[in-house]
Amino acid sequence: MTPNGNGTASTIVTTSRDGVIELKLNRPDRRNALTSGLLRELRVHLTLIGDDPDVRAVILTGSGDAFCAGADLKEIPPEAPAWLGQTRLRLIADVLRRLRELEQPTIAAVNGPAVGAGWGLALACDLCFAVSGASFGLPEVARGFRLPEPLTRRLVEVAGPIRAADVMFGGQSYPAEHVLAAGWVTRVLPGAPELSEEAWRFAGCLAAAPRRAVAGAKQSLRPDNAMPSARLAWTDD
Repeated sequence: MTPNGNGTASTIVTTSRDGVIELKLNRPDRRNALTSGLLRELRVHLTLIGDDPDVRAVILTGSGDAFCAGADLKEIPPEAPAWLGQTRLRLIADVLRRLRELEQPTIAAVNGPAVGAGWGLALACDLCFAVSGASFGLPEVARGFRLPEPLTRRLVEVAGPIRAADVMFGGQSYPAEHVLAAGWVTRVLPGAPELSEEAWRFAGCLAAAPRRAVAGAKQSLRPDNAMPSARLAWTDD
């Protein structure tokens, strides 16, 4: 892990090139499960990206062989006060909203299992590329946990209300090829190197396009007006 400037290990690794920034969840020993610390760090990065006119496209991916295993259950044990779980649920919801509301186009490069709020992160992006062998699932309801509202709303938007109900109530895990056939991901790549290469290639194309045209197109993809008005878009360089 890389230092984050305060003496602790960073749970987000960033790479920037030619107007593209990659945010990599960096807890491979825990399959990039979401702690409150990781979520706060990710929220800071998203805020900075939103204010940076030099960032024109964003890639979100994971370290190791998983994209994100969802909320880290070890962080909040069953005997912990209920407010701790509620606080983290609100934090997850806030991060999902901020990711979804970015003016810059976003690509999820799902390099392995995307579970629960991990799938929520991928859903919050505009595009989702996945490696063959990745899987997607929402086991929370079957296990007695709540799902954050921005996740469920976006799932309904992507999958439709009937299929979204099946996904949420059933708690089933879906392989990448099934999710591709259902139209929930954009494309499936044979391996991690190909996934990274395609995500960077596509993000580079978006970064090179006129910003106002890209921002206007993204605005039209948000029927619930989850983004700022296009009048707030960065002017083209």
